[in-house]
Amino acid sequence: MSYVSWYPNTSRDRLNFFLKTFPAFIVLMFFLYFVLDWLGAFEFLEVLVRDNSVWLLDSIFGMDTSEFSIRFFERIDPDPLTNSNVYFGTPYFPGLRLGTYPRTLLIIRACTGMEAGALLMTLIFITPAKWQNKAVAHVTNLLMMHVGNTFRVAFHFWFTEYLYKLWGDADKAFFWAHDMLSKVFGFVGIVIFTLVIERTGVRIVSTFGAWIDAMVDGFQRITWRIQGKAFYLDKVVFYEESTTEGSVPTRVEKITSKNFYPKEEIESNKWSFFRRTFSTFAGISLVIIGIGLIPAVNRVIGMTTDNIAVSFGAIQTGAGSYNTFWWKSTFQLLNADNAFITNVISSGVLLFALMMALLYVTPGKKLNKGIALGLTPVIIFPLNFLRLGVQKWATWSVATGNIKDMRPLLYENVADIVTTWFPFFFWILLFVGLMLIYRALKVRAFSMMWIWLHQLIVTLGWVVGLRDKPGELEDSKAAVTSIGSE
Repeated sequence: MSYVSWYPNTSRDRLNFFLKTFPAFIVLMFFLYFVLDWLGAFEFLEVLVRDNSVWLLDSIFGMDTSEFSIRFFERIDPDPLTNSNVYFGTPYFPGLRLGTYPRTLLIIRACTGMEAGALLMTLIFITPAKWQNKAVAHVTNLLMMHVGNTFRVAFHFWFTEYLYKLWGDADKAFFWAHDMLSKVFGFVGIVIFTLVIERTGVRIVSTFGAWIDAMVDGFQRITWRIQGKAFYLDKVVFYEESTTEGSVPTRVEKITSKNFYPKEEIESNKWSFFRRTFSTFAGISLVIIGIGLIPAVNRVIGMTTDNIAVSFGAIQTGAGSYNTFWWKSTFQLLNADNAFITNVISSGVLLFALMMALLYVTPGKKLNKGIALGLTPVIIFPLNFLRLGVQKWATWSVATGNIKDMRPLLYENVADIVTTWFPFFFWILLFVGLMLIYRALKVRAFSMMWIWLHQLIVTLGWVVGLRDKPGELEDSKAAVTSIGSE
């Protein structure tokens, strides 16, 4: 981590720096990458990358470019939901067809290098530095980005052709040349570009480092807050001796607050609390997860959610057992990748098992824990049934609708939302909702999770050398005391 004169040294300064620069970073990134693309600013770069890549293939890679077809092509993507294609129509994209490789290779926004370029440009904008240094950094970044990215794309073209001649498999050749090696080179390029920008006097690494330090400070503040909140109210019964001779002791009930955060254990690297609670948590979770391996359970959940989807209007084409344990449902037009498999995860059994085990090991008042344990399945399963039914219907609706022909790019984005992001955010929101309910019941389940995370992070800090181990710290203190006494 490079430290410079403007680097925020105190926790308050780092927080202010983060609040001032990080939102600006997000806004500028969005503008440079999405708004400029919407305005058509990347079309020139797409053509430039294609033409310069062809020149490199001819002059450096030794390919006969006279066999190439260099022009604008219609973008045709495999349909993410069905067994057909998505045709984008006009405007066409700059691309080329190589001499042997049978597929058309298009240059789209991601091929221009502007993903990394926008990131570095934004960091240059928000990093404190002289405007002269920033100007040099911007020019250097743009030149390096275009030259380096053009070499990367040219290599991708050449290596795709080479692997296709070697293997005869177009998909495999593209995967290894583009998805694997070409993207690795892109990552290495970003590292090199960052180091060069640092040499211009714009310390973008320090900006990133200040954000990390601010996040670490935030983690510490959250930990302190959770430590103070990790308590539960419990009834303590004791007997007070009466001052009157011969009288019976008085029974007294008192509500006390018990804090269960093992701060001393964590700081001294003692894992007794972690081992005791997490082993119990893991054991209970595995037992309950076994419910999700019962075929009848998955069949009931699958059929119930199928009926919900059909009631909304979806057309189901099949259903049956899948891999012994799971339940598989298929709907009109959807391809095999979009068949709905009801398993231990999608059924909600996994989350149910984790929450029940977490509640069991969390110290708390028995009545409150009992209520939380009873509410958990009542909340998880009905909501997940509805989610599965809606997702099946929504996926079918997108696949069979007219949006693919009218707005192909929007179709691909919506398909991604209903198949990936909708269930992702559902589970996140459901988890957050459960944590809030447990908090209202004074069952500090989140505190228990934070204890485990805190233990792991502190120990990891000792392993990588970011923190002194307790024994080493005590030895150093003893040495200082000894020197002082002498």
